[in-house]
Formats: sequence, C-alpha cells, structure tokens
Amino acid sequence: MAALSDGGVWLNVLIASSGTVLTFLATGNPTGLSFSVEHGGTRAIFDLGREYSPGGAPFSQGLVPRPGRELSDLIEMGMAPRLEGVYEAWDGRTSIFLSHLHLDHTGLVGFIHPDLPLHYPAGMEDLRLACVEAGEVPWRDPAGLSVEEGATIDVGGIAVTFLPVDHDLPGACGFLIRTPDATIAFTGDHRWHGLHPERTAAFAEAVRGADLLLQEGVRLGLPPSPEDALDDTEAGLHRRFAELLEETPGLVVVNLYPMNRERVAAFGRACAAAGRRFLMEPAAARVAGWPDVLEDEDEVRRSPERHCLQLGFTSLPRLIDLRPPAGSRYVHADGGPLGRFDPAYPVMRTWADLLGLEFVPLRCSGHSRPEDIVRMVEEVRPRLVLPVHTRAPEALEVPGVRSLCPQPLRPYPMAELLDA
Repeated sequence: MAALSDGGVWLNVLIASSGTVLTFLATGNPTGLSFSVEHGGTRAIFDLGREYSPGGAPFSQGLVPRPGRELSDLIEMGMAPRLEGVYEAWDGRTSIFLSHLHLDHTGLVGFIHPDLPLHYPAGMEDLRLACVEAGEVPWRDPAGLSVEEGATIDVGGIAVTFLPVDHDLPGACGFLIRTPDATIAFTGDHRWHGLHPERTAAFAEAVRGADLLLQEGVRLGLPPSPEDALDDTEAGLHRRFAELLEETPGLVVVNLYPMNRERVAAFGRACAAAGRRFLMEPAAARVAGWPDVLEDEDEVRRSPERHCLQLGFTSLPRLIDLRPPAGSRYVHADGGPLGRFDPAYPVMRTWADLLGLEFVPLRCSGHSRPEDIVRMVEEVRPRLVLPVHTRAPEALEVPGVRSLCPQPLRPYPMAELLDA
C-alpha cells in the first residue's frame, strides 16, 4: 500500500506487486528530492526536504507558511508530500533515511512523528546539533538514530547501507539499498572535485553493477555562466582566497555557507597567515564550529586591513556602519543568494557597488560537473539510471546504459523497470 496524492486528496493505492516498488514523492526538480522503496509491508523513505527555488517556489522571497498551519500550507502548495503514517501518526511500517543535512533534503524533518524511525549519517551529528541550536534547521524530538559510515540498517527486508561521498558539508552519504529482488544505489549529493574525491570513488566501487542508479544531476543542462571558469576545485578556491587576502589593502567581507566547515576552517587559516582575524556572526559561527565571533565593530573600523568578516545577505546593512575603506572587497563564496537565478543576487551586487566594494566571486560547487556525473554512471554501470535532483534529466546520456526520467507519484514496480 502506498500513500499518494493527486494534489488535492489523499489516495491509498494498492500496488499490485509482490516485489519491490520505487516511488518518487518528489523528483527534486530542481530541489526537494524524496523517494520511497517498498517491499512487502515495509516502506523506506529517503530524504524529506523542502524545495529551494527563490522567486519560483510558492513559499519564498520572505513568504512563509502561516503559524500553526505550516505543514498543511506546505502540503496544499505542493511543497511537502501527502504521506499517511509519517506526520500525524506512525503507521508502524515506515522508516526514513537522510543522506545529508541540507534543507532541500531535511527541511520537513521537524514534522515527522516522534515514533517513526529516523536514520541519518553519524558524520553530520555535530553539525546537526549546531544548526538546531542556532535555529537554522528544524528537527524532530527525539532526533533519531545516527548511523556510522559503512553500517547497514535492515528494516523489514530492506537493507540500507550508508556510504560516504564528498559534498560541501560534513557527513554526506549515498545509499546502497538492497531488497530480495533488487539493488538500488542512490548517489546523494556528491562531487569529484572536492577535498575528498576518494569518498566518491569508493561509493562508485561499492555500488558497481547495481540494478538501479538514482543519479543526482543538479548541474545537468545548466546554461554557461561567466563565473563557470572560476569553478575549479575546492583546494584551488582555498588558494585563490589566500592570494586575494595578500592583494587586498582594505577590509575583506566574505559571504559563504557556514555548513561548509572545511571551507570556513581553510579561510580562517588563510586569514591567520595573512595577519587578519576572521570573524563570523554568532549564529553562523555556531554552525561553522568557528570560535572567533564579530562583537566589536569599532575594532574593525579602526583596522580594517587586519580583519576579514563573514556577513550573510541579511546583514548587508551592517556595512553602512563599518564603512569599508577604499581597496576593500566583497567575496561571494557560495553563500546565499546562491547564484544569478536568485532575485536577491543583483541586490547583493548593488550593495557592494554602492559601498565601493570590489565584488569577487569565488565559487566551487558541492555538486558534480556534468562530465563527472557521466563518469559516475560509467563506473557504476547499472542496468538502469534514473537522473534526479535536476531540471534537465534528459541531458544525461551514457552509451550502453539505459536511462529513465522518473515521474513523481508514479509507482514503479521493479520488474517493470528492469524488464523495460
């Protein structure tokens, strides 16, 4: 039995199959991926996030669900799946597995019933606690079970193995999902150009020959951008930042993603080597695990050349009082707004221009390049690949590997997928 929706009412659809059934609750176009695997009377749901599409999603640009009606508002506007046995009460047969902490994979966790088994990578536990304490990520109480990398959780004949991959935050995993009649590999969000490509390579080796590969494809089909040439490697970005510090006579302001703890630490080391203090806003510092917090703006005004400040988008007005001198720079290093698609991006540029800050984009995506997405499929060589978490699933073409662009809320019996 699967709980599906036609967009307006709950539907209980009896799936006429004794084998494994795959259903996408959301295909992640472009974000908010969630899918279920069912076998017998057991259902495992993988990721449960909210779509991130500024200016496109119904709740964005400062528009939020009504207090006390958050879940129902999200469901009615198509930003949360209708799921029996998950929110109001546990059905006794469903478990949830999370691949990593980003909100487009975990944003609905706070609505999960407290009795429902919830599993997530142990490697993200410290970051999860920090984000909850900082009010950045809503979470259920009790938190759930943290699972060590390489460990397998068996729920009613569905075995789920947590396999680490390299992404731009701690603890990211993909999954190898085994049922009596299928093996399903889910890459999670991953990259080959980060600091730990060996993790992604080991994932590909561990799932080689899987029946199905659910392949993350965020960067498939994206139009070229003037900043694409900057997308080198994570290590290369760190080097460029260190060089920039040496070349900047004034204040350096950084907009980065605090969950990317390795980048924060690298920027901090570079600042120390350049004779600057790297100061972060309190909530961001808690998320990043960084000890040095911005408290005294007067000190920064007196010696801007000895400081580097992390400021998020909503803190741009602080720059009015900080009065950055000539020769100061604003470094956009993958913080929000995340790119030109976001209506807030030109607003950020306007602030930098009006305050005389040279705008410097430093980018390195947490997602694989298109050629590395192909590389993953070639190394795994599944019987069938399903591109997900992308606006352009049709752009994934790998010779010798069949592909299917999945449709949301359509049950896919495994026999149908593998015999097609």
